[in-house]
Amino acid sequence: MKISGIICEYNPLHNGHLHHLKAVRDNGADAIVAVMSGNFMQRGDVSIIEKLTRAKLALKAGADLVIELPVIWSLSPADQFAAGGVTILDALQVVDEISFGCECGDIELLNEAAQICRTCQTEYADTLRYFTRQGNSYPAVLQELVTQIAGPEVAAVLSHPNNTLAVSYLNALADRKSRIQPFAVQRKGAGHHSNEAVPESPADHMQEEEKQDISLIASASYIRRCLDEGIDCHHMVPPSAWKEIAAARKNGTFATMRNLERVILYKLRSMEPEEIENIAEVGAQGLANRIYQARTAISIDDLMDRIRTKRYPAARLRRILLHMLIGITRDDIYSLPSYGRILAFNNTGRKVLALSKGIRTLPFAESLKWLSAQSPAAMRSALLESKATDIYQLACDTIGTVGTDFRRKIMLTDTTEN
Repeated sequence: MKISGIICEYNPLHNGHLHHLKAVRDNGADAIVAVMSGNFMQRGDVSIIEKLTRAKLALKAGADLVIELPVIWSLSPADQFAAGGVTILDALQVVDEISFGCECGDIELLNEAAQICRTCQTEYADTLRYFTRQGNSYPAVLQELVTQIAGPEVAAVLSHPNNTLAVSYLNALADRKSRIQPFAVQRKGAGHHSNEAVPESPADHMQEEEKQDISLIASASYIRRCLDEGIDCHHMVPPSAWKEIAAARKNGTFATMRNLERVILYKLRSMEPEEIENIAEVGAQGLANRIYQARTAISIDDLMDRIRTKRYPAARLRRILLHMLIGITRDDIYSLPSYGRILAFNNTGRKVLALSKGIRTLPFAESLKWLSAQSPAAMRSALLESKATDIYQLACDTIGTVGTDFRRKIMLTDTTEN
């Protein structure tokens, strides 16, 4: 049984994701394990639809087992995001490959870029620190170093965000000395931040009612922008995903960062500089004071305008605001996951779990309460996860209740039931 792993967000699940899942099946995968972000995203945003609904949609799209990437790592820079996902996949001890979509389909070139990045981050760490302290962004300095060491062709790989994430996956595999093999799927259609949707033919494995309505492929960020601006984008996502988006709009569970604006501003106004310094990704280079001085901002846009520079990318700053709100510290994001929380599975996913029983290197279960009792690190992660979900309820159009992460039962679903 060949088992492939995917690390994903599905915010929302769209036609490009269907292309990726089909490519994984075509490459011989008998089962697909998806490690999926919970309610907060790597770019520093909330998920428009809550995690259990997205897990169910992942099963409908072709995944067999969905495991949560805890908020500490789902809301982290690329290296920690990748390390968290790879750790969970590797801990199952039955995953044969990790598949990722990227702009470069050449795995050898990606491996070369990954090795050079590791060299830069170790042998040239002082150089990286020096130039970032001069006000340059870390990605720009890293890319320039790679250009000087390996040439422009390898450096060009780092100019695309999904290639950068692929490099992080490869380095995470190397760090763990994992037996999992990488499989790159070249992205099809619109780019990561593209402002367009391009035609796409239906996936052969889909049901007839879904084939009738799939015609466009677009990036998740473009789809979210369309949703925000009221532009019809139902042709960019599977009908099942569109149904859930429409339902979330109707019942008030659709979430946006705008709904967190006042609580973020309140949190910042209630913090001292030394508290901000201990927050994940702030560092000790004056950013804490810069954020503190911006506490008089009257909106998130105003706040971002006051603290954004070329040295501090917008995604990092948005993550920091959410780290502050949730309470994620610098020590948290440099740890590794201590458990695997199962969100959903079908009959094939059940077989994957059975194969891994007795050989897993981390505890896996549906119950967050049970997982939290396994170690102090697990308790810390679970409490942050529960808090993040409580805060997420404030991001919804209709404010939800608290304590749901420890109480809510996971839905165990077979795709034949949907």
